[in-house]
Amino acid sequence: MLFIIAFWLLVKPFLDKEHNAHRAIVAVFAVVIGIRYLLWRYFYTVTPGEKNFDIGYFWVLFVFSVEVLAFVEVVIFLLIMSRTNERHKEADHYQKDLFRFPSVDVFIPTYNEEIDVLEKTIIGAKNIDYPNFKVWVLDDTRRQWLKEHCAEKGVGYLTRPDNRHAKAGNMNSALKHTSGELFAIFDADFIPAKNFLMRTIGFFIHNDDIGIVQTPQHFFNKDPIQSNLYLSKVWPDEQRLFFDAMAPCRDSWNAAFCCGSCSIIRREAIEKAGGIPTSSITEDLLTTLTLLTFNYRTIYLNEKLSQGMSSESVEGFFVQRARWCQGGIQCFFVKEGPLRAKGLSPLQRLLFAPYGWLVQPITRFMLLMTPIVYLWTGLSPMYFIHIGDILFYQLPMLLLFVLAIRWLASNRYIPLISTAVGVFSMFRMLPVVVASIIKPFGVPFKVTPKGSGSDTGTDYYILYIVLTLIFLTLAGIMINLVPEYQILTTKQFFPYAIGWATFNILLLGICALICIDAPRKRLEERFPIEEEIDFRGHKVVIEDLSLGGCKIRHGAGERIVQRGDIADIHIPDISGLLSMEIINSNKAAFMVKFINTSSEQRDEIIAKLFTGKYNNQVAGVQHIYSVISQLFLRAFGKEME
Repeated sequence: MLFIIAFWLLVKPFLDKEHNAHRAIVAVFAVVIGIRYLLWRYFYTVTPGEKNFDIGYFWVLFVFSVEVLAFVEVVIFLLIMSRTNERHKEADHYQKDLFRFPSVDVFIPTYNEEIDVLEKTIIGAKNIDYPNFKVWVLDDTRRQWLKEHCAEKGVGYLTRPDNRHAKAGNMNSALKHTSGELFAIFDADFIPAKNFLMRTIGFFIHNDDIGIVQTPQHFFNKDPIQSNLYLSKVWPDEQRLFFDAMAPCRDSWNAAFCCGSCSIIRREAIEKAGGIPTSSITEDLLTTLTLLTFNYRTIYLNEKLSQGMSSESVEGFFVQRARWCQGGIQCFFVKEGPLRAKGLSPLQRLLFAPYGWLVQPITRFMLLMTPIVYLWTGLSPMYFIHIGDILFYQLPMLLLFVLAIRWLASNRYIPLISTAVGVFSMFRMLPVVVASIIKPFGVPFKVTPKGSGSDTGTDYYILYIVLTLIFLTLAGIMINLVPEYQILTTKQFFPYAIGWATFNILLLGICALICIDAPRKRLEERFPIEEEIDFRGHKVVIEDLSLGGCKIRHGAGERIVQRGDIADIHIPDISGLLSMEIINSNKAAFMVKFINTSSEQRDEIIAKLFTGKYNNQVAGVQHIYSVISQLFLRAFGKEME
């Protein structure tokens, strides 16, 4: 422990996480300490000399096997994170040297999304700053009103007679009716930035072997984890660890992959591959693997060039992840998958294998169940030696893993909350894993409910399981503290089990909070814009703006409007005057709701807010103490403003 603490305090400050050699030092150090632990674990706590081949021995062996699986996953993660690659300078160079503008089709595949979701994507796509592109809405629900809306907005509309092969089939159908040299894909809830094409096109012009350029997925609203824990101001959305930290690292290993949306693809490459693969519901990963067999690379440009709508409810959160999980497991069985695809290197097969979907639910389940099994049956997860051995072997490894991951992942990870989110997901993902292994195919593609199609509520299924596990854990501790009722015949492992159980109760408590969807306060997200304007002879500042209204700050020291007043206001980039109703007012600011907004003005507000100029995201973990404070207040039903 002292050695690791000394390393972190004395050596780490001289390491640069942008330097691959320095990243490798940290990763290798963590792996070595992990191997040290596993060797001790096997030789001293699994096979310590004489043993009986009874249920106790097989339980010890089973727990150790799960630990090995978890360690393998951590090693692969550290391998990925030991290198990183940023392409900002490359994109700058290519943008300055654009000598031609290839034609681009911008695809917006949609199934059942409502207009409040679709309109932002359509308007955002129309406003891309590029001279040679066409927007196409690919409607797989064959809605007449959407066809008319596309005609009104001046974008293309395509449909097909059936929904065969879901999203992949929809795009393959669209490719037959379009001719762009490249095609970009934006899911119905993702809005491209104005400069999306200007930042990505150059990679294709200067590199004939690039088949796909993938960009990160950012979100303008709060995901269920942020909302339900009241961490929306201090904790980034759940996918930032992958898109901000892992994806650039995968790119450095030539293992970046298409994520389905916010990507641009070379048509020639897809045509050589015979179209977008349809054998799995995660067509994006298979597209990358298929193009690799034709010597086309997928690269990752880590720039915010779009923003979309995260799932707004626990239900939507799990619909999305169940689809990813099922599709990931399907990849083990199809010919385009990482195990069977031709032309992949052994390292690529390793890095593309979706092992995490199989391993993580099992290891998280065992994390919760091991102390419960011990407290209620007396079955120890190891032949116990001494509490000092835990301090000497296990805790240093856990400490170093946490420190290394936090450093390598650039402040996108907090052990307690990140682990709790993983445990929370496990309750739904474990049944999906089992069902997908038994029957990997045949389950229909489900679209994540968002916008007006998304309902909030409480996930009672997980909540009841969480409360049951908390009860079993607490009761197991209590019953073994009473001599007349205690189950354990030896108490050597008991102090450690109490510590483990306490940690699990904290995890389960956070899971219980996540189960309850927080109420939505607004229909539309507000963006901080801080723009000064004139209003009735006063210099005022538009503090934030949404499609439905805004907050205006002034320094008059008195009320300059009253609740219920109707007024007009001019907002930069919006034509004409916007009519507004005052819905709240004080001596420093007032809140307004827009009324009688024209269709043109609404489109201009969408273009102003969603196409790259403004941002309301939390970039990384903001102040760990704020995170803890918010969690504490959420547990007691309060929110810190």
